[in-house]
Amino acid sequence: MFDNLDTRTISIGAIVIMIAISAFFSIKKRMMFKRLQTLMAQQQWDEFYALLDSKLAAFLYPEYNRTYLKLNSYLMREDNKNAKKIFDDLLERKLPKMQRIDLVIKAFNFYVSQNNAKRSKELLAEIEAHDDEKLKPVAHECRLMYDTIICKSTANIEELERDIESADTLKRGRLEYLLALQYGNKGDKAKHDEYLDRAANDTYAPGEGQ
Repeated sequence: MFDNLDTRTISIGAIVIMIAISAFFSIKKRMMFKRLQTLMAQQQWDEFYALLDSKLAAFLYPEYNRTYLKLNSYLMREDNKNAKKIFDDLLERKLPKMQRIDLVIKAFNFYVSQNNAKRSKELLAEIEAHDDEKLKPVAHECRLMYDTIICKSTANIEELERDIESADTLKRGRLEYLLALQYGNKGDKAKHDEYLDRAANDTYAPGEGQ
């Protein structure tokens, strides 16, 4: 009887210790992530990279997550050379479906902004190939971006103006930016400037250096 009691006591004690350790590391992860976010927001890059490359960070976070954070920092700094290296690396990896989709969409936006027609087209094809109803609006918006920025299209002006009416603020800003570009492609400077100003008021619009 006492042997069984001792075994139960030891088992319960081990479970309590495991829960405590798990809670400790969960708190450490949240604290480190908050610190990384703060350093990024304050653009304290030396400290950010030192913390991200630390042994503790390597212990707490998978390598993919740390690389993804580094990618975000390069995008924020407009360090396109290093961002491209990371995209090329991550896109070669075998990833879970949703992780892959997130990465491909982010990479598509990057390569479109770099006016890289070949890479943008490849990534757009992958996005549009997904048979998922939830992704169709995203795929459609990516197609609009590709046609507008890479193909210099003016074919979607009516559609964009119609969709702006029912869009929320963030989406409206993106649509207004694309509309500004399409009017620019058309040669209508007045409309281009009007929608570019509206996009800037609604949300941050990437620079036009296409």
